Amino acid sequence: MSKFRIELNQAKCQAYGRCSLVAPAFFELGEDRKVRLRVSNQSPDDVVMKAAKSCPYRVISIFDAESGEQLFPMRRTSELS
Repeated sequence: MSKFRIELNQAKCQAYGRCSLVAPAFFELGEDRKVRLRVSNQSPDDVVMKAAKSCPYRVISIFDAESGEQLFPMRRTSELS
């Protein structure tokens, strides 16, 4: 079972492509130059977190699959209220 749940905010994507360079098994840029999650039989691992951190626009959000806690990007306290 995967330890991460991944969400993408394609509206924020500026097509830098860093995520697809860091984790090509999980991310790619589509014809519209927006990030897409690749269909993969691999479980996301720490390289997915590294790819999320490489995105200057914080398009990739990573959640703990079991608890649902957002791991990246960290939510600001002003967003929690």
